[in-house]
Amino acid sequence: MVNKSRKPHQLPPGRHGLSDDYVATNQRTRILAAVAEAVSANGYANTTVETIITGAGISRKTFYQHYSGKEDAFLAAFDSAVRHISTEVIGAYAAHDDYVEGARAGLECCLRVLAADPAVAAMVIIEVLAAGPEALERRRQVLGALTDRIARASQGLPETPIGPQLTAETIVGAVIQVIYNRVYRGEAERLPELLPDLLYSVLVPFVGHRRAAEERDKAVS
Repeated sequence: MVNKSRKPHQLPPGRHGLSDDYVATNQRTRILAAVAEAVSANGYANTTVETIITGAGISRKTFYQHYSGKEDAFLAAFDSAVRHISTEVIGAYAAHDDYVEGARAGLECCLRVLAADPAVAAMVIIEVLAAGPEALERRRQVLGALTDRIARASQGLPETPIGPQLTAETIVGAVIQVIYNRVYRGEAERLPELLPDLLYSVLVPFVGHRRAAEERDKAVS
């Protein structure tokens, strides 16, 4: 008889012959997914360990075998999500030698990946701000690394500003704020629609209005 209350990702009860490593990985994966869903639905402040274990379909004992508490689980979920997003975006950017093409590919990839999982988008963009000092520090490091990458890549471009680091920091902050506003309004799935205008904003300080406008028009078509 099939247990209809058991979720597809949950392991079968009793003896299943699966290795301890496989079981532990499965449990952690379910916990991290449950963290994103819980904080997206309830906000970080209103999320509890009980909410997470219910969503993950595990026992309290199992939860504490992997994480010391809600904050620990959130940080692990944030790190996992950022690694996934970063891998996808850097791969898309690195596939192009030209800065403009790379910027377009990386930005498009970022918007698409966030749109594909609104719960993760809410976790890494919004709820991280409420998750305490360590979460804020990890966010700062992520945005700092992105800023440094843009500043380095912009060297030698036609309109390279006098202060490329500050320009890159301004761009990153502005783009994150625009994404924040859309995710906050429950419009994460529509993030790819922002590509043309965001691409223009990202490019114009480095390649000038004409080239940036041309790239925006390409992204619209």
